[in-house]
Amino acid sequence: MSSKKKDENKGEKKKKLTLKKKKRFSLEGLFANDKFMLALSFVIAFFIWATMSMSKGEIVNYPVTSIPLTMELSDEAKGDNLSVVSVDGIPLDDFVATVRVKGNSVTVGSLKPGDIQVYGTNIGNIVASGTYNVTLMARQVGIKNNYDIVSVTPSEVKVVVDRNITTDFTIESQINASSPVEYYIGTPALSQQTVMVTGPEQSVSKAVRAVVSTDADKELQETTTLSNLPVKLLDSSDNEIEDDSITLSPATVDATIPVLVKKTVPLVIDYLNAPEGFDDSALVSLEPNEIEIAAAADKIDSVTQISAGTIDLSSVSYRMSAMSTSIVMPEGVRNLNNVDTATVNFDFSNYSTKSFVLTHFVQENTPPGLVAEVSSYGNLIVRVVGPKNEVVELTSDDLTATLDLEGVKVGTTVMPVTVTVKDSTTCWVYGTYTTNIDVRDINDVTSSSAASSSAASSSAASSSAASSSAASSSSAASSQ
Repeated sequence: MSSKKKDENKGEKKKKLTLKKKKRFSLEGLFANDKFMLALSFVIAFFIWATMSMSKGEIVNYPVTSIPLTMELSDEAKGDNLSVVSVDGIPLDDFVATVRVKGNSVTVGSLKPGDIQVYGTNIGNIVASGTYNVTLMARQVGIKNNYDIVSVTPSEVKVVVDRNITTDFTIESQINASSPVEYYIGTPALSQQTVMVTGPEQSVSKAVRAVVSTDADKELQETTTLSNLPVKLLDSSDNEIEDDSITLSPATVDATIPVLVKKTVPLVIDYLNAPEGFDDSALVSLEPNEIEIAAAADKIDSVTQISAGTIDLSSVSYRMSAMSTSIVMPEGVRNLNNVDTATVNFDFSNYSTKSFVLTHFVQENTPPGLVAEVSSYGNLIVRVVGPKNEVVELTSDDLTATLDLEGVKVGTTVMPVTVTVKDSTTCWVYGTYTTNIDVRDINDVTSSSAASSSAASSSAASSSAASSSAASSSSAASSQ
């Protein structure tokens, strides 16, 4: 081995010895440090305490609260749609129990509700709806098991087993409100008309009605909305059903109370087939002739009268004494008298009737290219009704018969005739009338007329020739 390599090996050995001395020196210095030793003592003491507590910790009796119940019915009960709907009058999902456990303080102090199961011991024997006494017990279900279960509170409960059903009820309004005499309070309008009731069959079946009831705290002078009024279920004795196992949807509703302004207005009759400006004041009287109405403040002023129906004068003869009509209420206006019909009385003591024969017809809206002629049997006999002093003066020239030919086609057809009395506001035509008309193409009419003219000319010429021939013969005979 060369001297150079020997020197290198010696150098490496010296470095290693130096590093060992530094490490030994650092570790010795660390243990000589008071702060380090104090911290190390605390760490060692904690591990010793934790180990001792886990193995030989203090034994305590500790409550674990808010543990839900497990109620497992039999397959037979489930097949019959039965379920546990309440425990001691509380819905199953809301009922909780408390379990006392015994064990070392570290273990039991860390227990959660999910580490323990509370169950009904005899629940699996129930196969029919009803109320049952069920014993509760508990068991360990978590990974911690070095503790004992001491007791369950409550240890016994009343369990209701039933079918959950859903029924709809119409919500009745029992809202009391008042207003000054010049106003009218209408029927409250609810934001929801029906309520869906869900719960045990034996509980829901007790309900016969759903109502909303309250009293307005002041006199109302305008439409008012009352919010979040609770919906109540009533039994057959009108007692409220208070059962936590029943749920209502919706549980509350809003009620809008309409407050309307009152007013008295006259009733009037509308007429069809009446002369322009028809005056019925001496002919017609109404019973009733006015009614009390109510409407919103922004609408009431625009209502000055109410229609008592429509009368077609063409169906009214001078022998008629009375008829009934239906009162027509405008939208948003309420009839406070609750009278749906009116009696129309006719006074014909100063009226008479007269018949006329009409031969002239006014044609309107004749389609282009067509010609219409009233049949030779189309004369009309019409009857007019009116005051005696006017009817006696009438002639057929005072009547107009009008044919509306819009849309007619070639051929013979029956058309309605509209007959009116000229310049009269009190006389009218009684009855409805029709006439036969012949509709032809105007070209056919022209050709027919030309042919008729030609035939007439030819006939005249032949007659003339015959006369000339006869004269010649006569002359010849005379000559002879």
